[in-house]
Amino acid sequence: MLGILSLLRIDVVFEAISLLIGIFIAVQSFRAYRILGSRGFLLLGVGFAFMSAAMLFRVAVVGFVVAVAGPLGRSLLYPVLGLITVEVIYSVVRVVAYVIFMAAYAASRLRPTQAVQALSPLLLTIYNPLFEIISAGLLVYVVVETAHNWASGRPRGSGEIFTGFLALLLSHVFFFLTPLNVLYYILGHTAQLVALTMILLGTYEAGSETRTQPTSQT
Repeated sequence: MLGILSLLRIDVVFEAISLLIGIFIAVQSFRAYRILGSRGFLLLGVGFAFMSAAMLFRVAVVGFVVAVAGPLGRSLLYPVLGLITVEVIYSVVRVVAYVIFMAAYAASRLRPTQAVQALSPLLLTIYNPLFEIISAGLLVYVVVETAHNWASGRPRGSGEIFTGFLALLLSHVFFFLTPLNVLYYILGHTAQLVALTMILLGTYEAGSETRTQPTSQT
């Protein structure tokens, strides 16, 4: 069974990769907004900018704890409290980002003319089931909207963006199931990486369009 420090190391690696992808998604979304003038892409960029900032904060704090932590004991009391704090901050910012994503698609709808096996309790320092299920619930709306957008005209990049948000929703479901088996935690990070990669591809493809082409929605 993986120990808490091993999980933290895995968490830092996956989160650092997700951070880089998230930054690229924000940049590509702002680029698509500049080219297409779609407010949906603007809000998408703002949302991923929030997520990237939260990921950077989380990677920095968790990475510092991993670097200085020794065997579990009293010496880890303050690092553990720090991990709990950073997880709450990270989760709140992520929920805010998902609300922004919902706003992006709600705004587009208002304009119809535009187309673990006995895991240690310390796992709660890097995993919050309440925020995971809230995040998954918020993402249901975004997934439905991206699916509708993809099915109703199939603008460039919409298929990848739908797939990405669907994978992001699944990642939170996997994280929520972590108490059943540590494998779900790894699957959650994997699904998150797939999600961010697909959304990056979708925003890049959408941003490759010229102004002379029909405006695409996210």
